[in-house]
Amino acid sequence: MKMGTKIRKYNLKQLVSFIESKHVAVPEFQRGFVWKTGQVKKLFDSLIKQYPVGSFILWETNKQIDARTLDGEKLPQKKFLILDGQQRMASIYYLCRQKKFVEPHVKDKFHETCDNRERHVIDFEKFYIDRDDNGPTLEYARESSCKLDFNKFSRLVRNSYRLPVITISLDNYRHAIEVFERINQAGTRISTESIFLSETWNQHSNIGKILRTWKRQKGGSLTSGIDTVIFIHVFAIILQLERRKRQTVEIGITTLKRIAEEVHKNSSNKYNKIFKEAVSSVARAVTYLKEEYGIISLSELPSQTMITVLTIFFYYHKKALTKKQATELRKWFWRSSLSNRYIGSGYSQHISEDAMKMRDLAEHNRELNIPKASTKIFAKVKGVDIRAGRSTYRNIIKQALWQQTPVFINGNKVARDDVESGQHKPEDDHFFPYDLYRKKVAGPEINNILNIHFLKGDENSRKKHRLPSEWLQKRIKDIGADCCAVEKYFASQLLPFKTIKDVRRYESAFKNKGVRAKQKKFARIYQKFLWLRFKLFERTLDRLQNGRLR
Repeated sequence: MKMGTKIRKYNLKQLVSFIESKHVAVPEFQRGFVWKTGQVKKLFDSLIKQYPVGSFILWETNKQIDARTLDGEKLPQKKFLILDGQQRMASIYYLCRQKKFVEPHVKDKFHETCDNRERHVIDFEKFYIDRDDNGPTLEYARESSCKLDFNKFSRLVRNSYRLPVITISLDNYRHAIEVFERINQAGTRISTESIFLSETWNQHSNIGKILRTWKRQKGGSLTSGIDTVIFIHVFAIILQLERRKRQTVEIGITTLKRIAEEVHKNSSNKYNKIFKEAVSSVARAVTYLKEEYGIISLSELPSQTMITVLTIFFYYHKKALTKKQATELRKWFWRSSLSNRYIGSGYSQHISEDAMKMRDLAEHNRELNIPKASTKIFAKVKGVDIRAGRSTYRNIIKQALWQQTPVFINGNKVARDDVESGQHKPEDDHFFPYDLYRKKVAGPEINNILNIHFLKGDENSRKKHRLPSEWLQKRIKDIGADCCAVEKYFASQLLPFKTIKDVRRYESAFKNKGVRAKQKKFARIYQKFLWLRFKLFERTLDRLQNGRLR
């Protein structure tokens, strides 16, 4: 291997100009920008304080290599490909050039998770210089735009501060990939997807580019949020199933590296075709989850690995589902969800077993035979908050409720299809109002997931925090609903009532004088409500595990 090495040192302005020359690019085997706002701030704080931030390693080459500039523009023949320091270099360039971080070539937006669980696009125009007791600092304004003065910032960093850029000349792109992997493995542990994407890369097979192009075309759909490793696992499983019809499949790092090497050595487009079909199968699996179970966010799944297993079925089955297949898939979904089958120890073995079963279901209509899970989970559900983030049991309760096709007393369905319909979108609501009961009576348990029902936004606005019986009585009068409509509403929402009179029994605590008396009485009857409602969910989950909707 012939390799030449040069070391240059740039001040901040020179480095930005160098990047802006459009000669610097990211090779396709590299992942995109993944830094969080805090990491960007920390980098620039180090620059202001004159702390070392490490060197940048570039591969200088004239070869025809798939790569992308930080602006997504076409490269000239001679280029410098980033092997180490992509996150730091992108941060410097985007901050100093005041650009919202959106990679034009893939339209991937970097998001940060805030305390309120909302997601925001990092806007580099919102960084500004502030001062505290320790001197100048870099800050980020979430609301208003505070234009960064680049010249001022550059002066703070000082022209004397130099950033080392190491350029290496290699006669073979395979050697460059080896350098990339060794650099990453020597520091932070390189991810599975980074290893696989780099190892498979050659002039003929570039699954990383295929995946990015596909995600760009999908835009902001549910599939765009799927972890890259899911696609890699699906691809690896399919290749093994195609070769070994009855043997086990594996998704360990050793197996992935072996497959990656095999793909790399192949000079045909065979693997590109298989990978494209695997990606399309992932899309069909996600569509099924959305249409069948109302999954509108990947966080509603116990694990994204469920997508891996389900995709194998849709790879081998491209027609309409048979009655038996539909039943078996429902059994699989509820049993694997309730048992957390793809989480914790043994999940890899379950993936191997279930992937083969999914192929047999698709090709030969064979039963999956996934063991039933226990529905005796009251103790676990009792501690789950309505507003909990990723919670298996919260999601299970909500999805089971959606399976009942919930309606209101006017007969209108509360459908998840309405999620984009503005004020009429479905909302998770406390049946016993949070604001009314929280401090006076029930305490934190008023937030229990078993106190949930679904209403459209406009109906929820009418309800507010009134007693349920008062709100329902008024709506019955306004709508002209009869007792059958009310009973149907309770049944479809799995509420343990038949009449308004039944609801009033749970509100009787408000007739007591004194907060303590109310608390004691309501705590007793509210626990009864939670238990009765859980029993309804228990029977529902047992039915769903058997593949029956009703």
